[in-house]
Amino acid sequence: MTPPTPQRCLAAADQLLRGSGLLGATAVGAGWWPRACACLIRLALEGGIDAYWRQVKPAVAACRQGRAKQLMLRGRLGPGVETARRVAFAWATLSAATHHHCYELALTAAELRRLHTEVSTLLAQLQPNASGRR
Repeated sequence: MTPPTPQRCLAAADQLLRGSGLLGATAVGAGWWPRACACLIRLALEGGIDAYWRQVKPAVAACRQGRAKQLMLRGRLGPGVETARRVAFAWATLSAATHHHCYELALTAAELRRLHTEVSTLLAQLQPNASGRR
């Protein structure tokens, strides 16, 4: 079974945000949609990072450590420090949102929509042609 593409993850997260689709209404009614949505957006970001490295430097893509792949975005072969900083912030925010803490509230729909938009933008910037590479 092939993993879902970043675009499919973002589309599923969008359905959760709108409360539509196969699981949208169920997720909203059950109250677990914010964490599921954050998880889908984070999966899209991680998939975009993997796709970037598969095209630019396959040896980096073979690395099993996602954090190392993120850190290498700042390097010579990466899309730039600004993009790498935005990737790190989005990933950290989404990662925190996927973990349940009894003393924290889940992200709101507006916060998740902003992260969805940010990750969509970052995925476009992680295209090797968009960064002036290849």
